[in-house]
Amino acid sequence: MSENSWTKTATGRTRTPKDEVRSKLLDTALTLVQTNGLTVGFEHLLMDDLIKEAGVPRSSVYRIWESKEAFFEELLGEVANQVSPGRADEESLVATWEYLGFRADELRTPEGRRRILVDVTGLAAEQNFESVTSSMQWRTYVALSSTAPSYPDARVRDLIIEALRNSELAFLDQMEVFYRNIIPAVGYRLRPDLNDDYRPLAVAAAAIIEGLGIARTTIPDLVESRYLVDNEGRPAEVSLAAISYHAMIMAFIVPDPNYDADAAIARLSGGIDEMPLVQPRSRDLDGHDGIDD
Repeated sequence: MSENSWTKTATGRTRTPKDEVRSKLLDTALTLVQTNGLTVGFEHLLMDDLIKEAGVPRSSVYRIWESKEAFFEELLGEVANQVSPGRADEESLVATWEYLGFRADELRTPEGRRRILVDVTGLAAEQNFESVTSSMQWRTYVALSSTAPSYPDARVRDLIIEALRNSELAFLDQMEVFYRNIIPAVGYRLRPDLNDDYRPLAVAAAAIIEGLGIARTTIPDLVESRYLVDNEGRPAEVSLAAISYHAMIMAFIVPDPNYDADAAIARLSGGIDEMPLVQPRSRDLDGHDGIDD
């Protein structure tokens, strides 16, 4: 065996199906990573403890992975595949739609729409900032994204980056649904020069929230500061995340000259069953329209 191989000799008579062993050991390790977070590597994960916790035969583990490093490489790919759910809150769209329903009458005037946009982006920013940046999955995503390009093994590096890329695209699809529903409801539309592609908005908005989440580690007093602002004649106390998120959103949208306030209010007043679940268009990475089979 090479120096990277298992250090103990495989023993034992119990034969467990290969797929079951693989699934149990990876699931056990994933649970530990999701609970404790990802450090600069997996040195804190002891194979003996993982095997014992998973309840799988040591001999079967040796047959599946030729070394600890081989196991950790596969685990890295699994971690990368599963980090996206911690970055997108599926309930945000429903909660925001219901909030707009409570304030639907204010959508009849440009001033009211601007006021609602400030408030709704502020609420979304603060909820997203707290729920996402405090989650272990998001911290794992940040750690993987930061370290993946410098991983020495090119094959593993490409595997991790591809998994992160797929997670990012899934996140963008989810956020595009959010923006495609909420922005038109409050009387705005995407800037025409963006060619109906909401992904740049989703990327930029996420970068604001996640960047502040990283900064929160070292300068929490500044990141968590709150400010009193004027919102169309009404005072409002907002966070730095809310101010930054709103400014970013406004850089990507413009008032919709064809906005029908009565139609929007009717949809909102109808309750959550009336929410138009607009799906994102299929696109390739160059921004061209994709063709669904």
